[in-house]
Amino acid sequence: MKNILNYLPYIVVLLAQFLINNYTVILLITILTGFIAAFKMEHQRVFFKSFIIGLVVFTIIFLIYQSRVEYVKDLLVNLGLPSLFIYVFFPLFSALNTAILFFIGYKTGRLILERKLVRASQV
Repeated sequence: MKNILNYLPYIVVLLAQFLINNYTVILLITILTGFIAAFKMEHQRVFFKSFIIGLVVFTIIFLIYQSRVEYVKDLLVNLGLPSLFIYVFFPLFSALNTAILFFIGYKTGRLILERKLVRASQV
């Protein structure tokens, strides 16, 4: 049960990526989920876990739906890059984006939690 609670924020963030179309809402949900997770999760390699889970999920989803982004291959060729880089760029940057946003929310939550602990210890 404890493992499920530790991985639940990552699952919520990934589900938001696929269920919501508005990027601003996705951005806010990802940061807010990281913020809330700071109060509930164990403090162990949050950025790394978020990045690896996102990379695996985004790679699988990208390979399933790659026909929807075929037009990007021409863009990469025009830039002088091989069209096979699309299989690296899309999942990598999606996972990095999600991990960075989650980590920003998580670190903000940790800073607030640490300040509350410092104030409580001073009283």
